[in-house]
This record gives sequence, C-alpha cells and structure tokens, in this order.
Amino acid sequence: MCSPMYTADSAAQVIYVVKGSGKIQIVGINGKRVLDMEVKPGQLLVVPRFFVVAKLAGGDGLECFSVITDKQPVLKVLAGEVSSVWEALSPSVLEASLNVSAEFAQLFKSKARVTGILVPPKN
Repeated sequence: MCSPMYTADSAAQVIYVVKGSGKIQIVGINGKRVLDMEVKPGQLLVVPRFFVVAKLAGGDGLECFSVITDKQPVLKVLAGEVSSVWEALSPSVLEASLNVSAEFAQLFKSKARVTGILVPPKN
C-alpha cells in the first residue's frame, strides 16, 4: 500500500494501470469516499483536484503511472512524513485503531516516517 496522497494545488491527476491488479480508493474534499474499485491493466482513472488517492497492490503487484496537469505540482501525503497523521496519534490510539501490539505500532510509525510505502509487498 502506498501512502494516500493528494495534489495541494490546482492540478488534477490521471492514473493509468499498466500491469498487475489492485484496489484504488479516492476520497473527496468533504471526506467521503467517491471511488473504491478493483483495477486491472488498461484502466484509466481521473483524480480530481484536491482529492486523496490511495493505491493497494493485489497479489501479483500493481504497476501504474500518473500524469499530473501541472509542471510543478505540489504533492502531499497523509502518511510517511514526520508531519503525517500517524505522528499525531498516541501509541495507545494507534494500537487500538490498527489492532496491533505496542511493538508493531512502534515499528509501523518508524517505517511510515521514511517511506511512502506503508505495507511492503509479500515476497
């Protein structure tokens, strides 16, 4: 799973699925999910301005690319940066919300700081 991201400027995003399969979710600026679908090669999706998109690879992986309608887009992620939402949660809230042990919650938080990939692929 890649960290959910959005464009913080007026750019829109187009995603093309090249190989593999997975799930793509898009959430609007009002916080409501507007798309939650399985994707496969050849599909094209448009992510409106300021909408958040999350990609989750299926068992055979997911290869896709994005075209953004701005020469210098301002991209933001909801996790994976020091200022992410994960940093704002206390350890006990993180453990309860993810239903994981304290050790795993600490590992999750440390990995989310340095990468946009939240859950690595299975080998």
